[in-house]
Amino acid sequence: MKAMNKMQIFLTLVVMCFSARVGAQELIITPISGDRMVSDYIAQHIVYPESDLQQNNSGKVVIGFHLDVKGNSSGHHVVSSFSEAASPLALDMVKKILWEPALKGGKIVETDCEYEVAFSAKSYRRYWKRHERIEIPLTMDVDTSYRIYQLQELEEVAMPYFADGRNFGQYVAEELHFPEVARASEVQGVVRLHFIVETDGSISNIHIIKSVGAGCDNEAIRLMQDTHWIPAVKNGKYVRSHYEQDITFRIGNRNYQDGNSY
Repeated sequence: MKAMNKMQIFLTLVVMCFSARVGAQELIITPISGDRMVSDYIAQHIVYPESDLQQNNSGKVVIGFHLDVKGNSSGHHVVSSFSEAASPLALDMVKKILWEPALKGGKIVETDCEYEVAFSAKSYRRYWKRHERIEIPLTMDVDTSYRIYQLQELEEVAMPYFADGRNFGQYVAEELHFPEVARASEVQGVVRLHFIVETDGSISNIHIIKSVGAGCDNEAIRLMQDTHWIPAVKNGKYVRSHYEQDITFRIGNRNYQDGNSY
């Protein structure tokens, strides 16, 4: 029994950001895009403090915040940190995360919670040995309020747009890999994704609002994770904005989205 209790405590500490034990009930806190995609986004976009990187300093920054019953987060603050230079960088990452309302005993609750951002000098170097850094040319100041604008709040010329050098349809045509499971099962349809175009042109908080399944959802997400955008503009500054994108998977006829027939 003691061994079992120790294991439960250990597992709780490992996943405390998403599923913390509170009394006899479980407090479940989940990002709208899921745990894995948030971790992927942070790994791809976190900036490692140069001084810590040179000294191989690794550790964690714990960010506390409040979550209301609608899933809105506020009051972000540093609870603990292995490095003063890393604190604002971790804080920026966590402020970008969108959340589902917290659940306790199956009911939506308001709560205080924490999120850990891990910094590993070794992992950081290994990641950027395998990946290419893509810098989006940005020429304006950035809105630092973290407000997210709806497209109808923006002028047409100030909306975010795909910054690959190809139009989006051409990008999909050249990069989409039709899932074998979908092809074998003759599954087709349109996957609709919702995401946030951040002020640096990165894509965050991807989640599915129209599903196809059979591997198509995952492939649509993969395609979107690899994109870069010019962010929206409001009042002369780059701002965060909501965006939706359809990706079509079609069997038999020529697929205008990816240029192929299946």
